[in-house]
Amino acid sequence: MKISESFNPCKGFYDPNQLFVDGGVMGRNPSPIGGTWAVRIVEKGRIITEWSGVLLANDETPLVTNNMTEMLALIKGITLLPFEWRGTIFSDSKITLGRVFAGWSRTNLPEWMWSEIINQKARLVHWNQIHYGLLDGHPTQIQLEGGLGKRGHPVSIHNKWCDEECGRVGKHHLKLSKDKT
Repeated sequence: MKISESFNPCKGFYDPNQLFVDGGVMGRNPSPIGGTWAVRIVEKGRIITEWSGVLLANDETPLVTNNMTEMLALIKGITLLPFEWRGTIFSDSKITLGRVFAGWSRTNLPEWMWSEIINQKARLVHWNQIHYGLLDGHPTQIQLEGGLGKRGHPVSIHNKWCDEECGRVGKHHLKLSKDKT
């Protein structure tokens, strides 16, 4: 499979099968605490699966970046897809989409993340038929109603859910950590 050097995300929501992914950090970026990720799979307008979690900083990765959590969200999402899946993967991270679909540099990503991307690309037999879409993140209600964000990219209630879920999971983790001390 040849990876294109160009970056050409689709603009529409025409695929019946969609994966939405988002990631974020707890506190500042890069975070000495860690980050969060969330994914949502939608088929024919119906929410099929939602999943979220935390990536904690550790000895191997003492600082977790937003780019790491965005990539981890994509990894977690594609691991849920059946091997014959076709559809569109949506993210508000141009860097993550560029790395996975257009061969951009993977500088500052842990090697295990890139290895997992390679494994998943091999597992998903129709990888070359999977589209990707760049979204504007953090849309307002007016932007959601109009369908476009402040940078002119599409917006989605599903991406908004992923973003809000990242915040919820992060707050929950920080509360649990505080309660233990």
